[in-house]
Parts: sequence; C-alpha cells; structure tokens
Amino acid sequence: MLLLQVAITIAIILQTHPEPICSRHRTRIQHRFHALRHCQRSNKTIIGLINVSTVKECAQYARKRHGMAFNFGPKGRNLTNLFDLVDAQRSRNNTSKKPPKGTDTITADPEEFYNCQVLDCPEYRNLSTVVNDTRFDYYSLYTRPARNATCLPAIGMFVLDDRRLNYSQAYNECLSMDGTLAHVVSDRRTVGLSRLQSTISFLKNDTKNATEPVFIGLNETVKNKFFTSSHEPLECFLYRAWAPGHPARTRQPGCVALSPNNSSWTVHNCNHSLRFICELNTSGPPQYEARLKRKCSVRRPNNRARPKKVVAGVTIEGSGN
Repeated sequence: MLLLQVAITIAIILQTHPEPICSRHRTRIQHRFHALRHCQRSNKTIIGLINVSTVKECAQYARKRHGMAFNFGPKGRNLTNLFDLVDAQRSRNNTSKKPPKGTDTITADPEEFYNCQVLDCPEYRNLSTVVNDTRFDYYSLYTRPARNATCLPAIGMFVLDDRRLNYSQAYNECLSMDGTLAHVVSDRRTVGLSRLQSTISFLKNDTKNATEPVFIGLNETVKNKFFTSSHEPLECFLYRAWAPGHPARTRQPGCVALSPNNSSWTVHNCNHSLRFICELNTSGPPQYEARLKRKCSVRRPNNRARPKKVVAGVTIEGSGN
C-alpha cells in the first residue's frame, strides 16, 4: 500500500514537473570505499592501473573505471612484498616450513609498479582471494560477505532467488537482503542480467527455469507510468527493451519481468509468482576496522582487529591477528 501511494504521488508530480525530477535522479550518488584489509591485497581481476598520491585519488580513479574495489599502496611502503622475501629466504635455507596462508610470489619491478590497482569485482565470499602483500591495503564498496551473490563486473552484485513470489513479496525479500529488485534501465544491465540468469541455470542444469522470466525493479502502479525500485520514473531514461506486444494497450497496471531468451522486458500481473533478481546495496562501514596506521609485519599475516570479547561482563579489546 505504501509503495502504491508513493508511486501515485510521483506520477502526479511528474506530469506537472517532469524535468526537475529527472534532473534530480541524474545526480549520481558517490558510493564510499572502505578499508577492509591492511598489508593485504585482493587477487581479483585488475581493470585499471595508475600511480597516485592519495587513497582519495585512487578511489576517484576506481569510480571512473567503474571498479567495485581496489588495492592501494600508500606512500612510504617498501616496493617489495616482505612476504616474498620471507618465502625466498626459506627456499634458500631449504626449510620445510610453509609461508603464511595466502602468500604468493607476485613481486613487480619497481619501474612497473602501480600503487592503485582497480578491481572489476569485490571480495564477497569471506575474502577468499585476499593474499598477504605488505605493499598494499584493500578497499571495497561492499563490506559484508554475500555467499549467494554473483558479481557482474563494473555493474554490481546480484542474487538470483529461485523462490517464486509475487512482486510485493519479492520487493520485500530484496529489502531484507539490504538490496532492491535489480535496476535494468540500460543495455549493459539488461543484457548482463539476462546472461547471468542463463549462466546460473546452465550451471545448475536447470533447463526448466532457463527460459522463465524473473521479476526486476520496474513496476507500473499507475497505467503507463513505470518506476524503478528506487522510484525513478522510466521517462527519465532513454533505454527500452520491451518484448514485442509489451506493454499491451489493454491491460491492468502490472510489474515487469526480464526474459533471458532475448533480453527483453515483459509485463505481468503483479500477483503472479515468479523468481526474482535482487541487486545488493553497497555497504559500510565494515564490522572490523582495518588498522591502517600500524606497521606491516610478516608475523601478523591477517591484519585486522579482532572483535571485542566480553568476559564476566567486562569488555576486552582484542589484539590484531
């Protein structure tokens, strides 16, 4: 009911003042990157390299390249990864001891070293591809693990939910995940999400659902007035992907689904039950703040603060791992 009232109000305002509303929605929100790891970096795919003076400049470059995370090497850090030196020393001594878990041997030539590495996707499954590297700290737009999520590079994090719910239920489920029904009003998003749906169905050997449409973040609570899950009027966007015959002229206000067959939009009764795609919001601050002012140490491979412990009603600060 609340969603309906909001959409009706927006539709009335749009009829009288369309341009101011569209101008407001064109103002891009600047999402914040948060430090998640100190003296460690992510091994996700690099989509941009540059040398910068500050972490702010690295974040600006990451936004320009549509990166969702980056590794940043602060000024004053040694250009050699100390964990590589430890590994090399152990090899010379023929010791059987293994280097700390997560260590690799990527050591760049100083002339080829870039202290800002922009990544196409963030670490979202328990930081599984983070490695020890004293040259870098790791920053991300997403600070909480998302086990069932899939990354669309340079677009966002998404969850394809196999439950069949009506549109309102799907909308609320996405909210419970700290997200919204997926935004699709661009060619990259519509085609990318369509391919994502087909890929997941293929990996699951799910031929039954491979061609079934899924609810997305576009609904029509007032006829011929479509809005995204963020209450943005469709009239503020140029892109359209309507399937032939959609939206039909003779219909009740409906909700939009994405078809994986031809990356097209179709209008359905909002009470129908379909699978749906949620888009996760960027998150922060992290649960545990990285101690960026602390000196890197090979004896402390996991450089994050331990959570506070409560013993007999007394709160005790944990030491770094």
